[in-house]
Amino acid sequence: MRDELEAVIAAAQAGAGVVRDRAGDIGQVRSKSSATDLVTEVDIAAGVAVVSAILERDPSACFVVEEEEVYDLAGAKRGELDAAEVWVIDPVDGTTSFVHGFPGYSVSVALLRDGRPVAGGVTDVPRDVTVSAAEGRGTTLDGRPVRCSETSRLEDALMVTGFPYDRGAALDRQLAVLAAFLRAPVHGVRRDGSAALDCCHVATGRADGFWEYGLQPWDTAAGVVICREAGARVTDIGGREWSPSSDSGILVANPRLHGLMFDLIETAGSAFANDQ
Repeated sequence: MRDELEAVIAAAQAGAGVVRDRAGDIGQVRSKSSATDLVTEVDIAAGVAVVSAILERDPSACFVVEEEEVYDLAGAKRGELDAAEVWVIDPVDGTTSFVHGFPGYSVSVALLRDGRPVAGGVTDVPRDVTVSAAEGRGTTLDGRPVRCSETSRLEDALMVTGFPYDRGAALDRQLAVLAAFLRAPVHGVRRDGSAALDCCHVATGRADGFWEYGLQPWDTAAGVVICREAGARVTDIGGREWSPSSDSGILVANPRLHGLMFDLIETAGSAFANDQ
């Protein structure tokens, strides 16, 4: 791929065009892993548009796509997350928001090489803006360079987070961590339902930190390179280097704030250490 940055932007925007056009006609809605994990006909159509945009540039491309139906419909080759090169796609990140007409959903496209995100594009569909990055080239918002914040105290920070589909012990842990942040106290905590957008909020300085448990690689792969190139530190919630196989979630903040967030999360979540 000669210009992966151009490719992720074009692909994310192709998917966003489908989502935007179908906002009033979402078709059938069904559940996947739980009653709160939704997928629509638009997710699948947007996935086909994203894959097709990439295949136009690279017919040999391989993919990891959240929605299984996309592979056959787009004629896409399945890839592996640790492959030499693979495209990782979430056609609609924030489907529940999309279904309800809440403006918190996006299209996320990432290129991974040997398990490392090297380019990513996230289109905020309701706002019609795209945040993108490639290794060594910085992060931009519709072509304008952006950076993460320099907030150094929890007391001055605005956080973003999400909630798990599992409404049992996993939710109990998240609520304990959420309470700890609110009592820190931070300025506030926001939730819009799209982890890809949450990463972009940190990368552009609209929010100071993001944490969430139980995410999938397609939720965060684009956001990882976007945040890194914007100057943020990205790890899993256990403080280890993020990888596609990370199963403890994600923690993103500027380098000054990251350690403070990690300490609070580790303390508040310690009673749930065995819960994934």
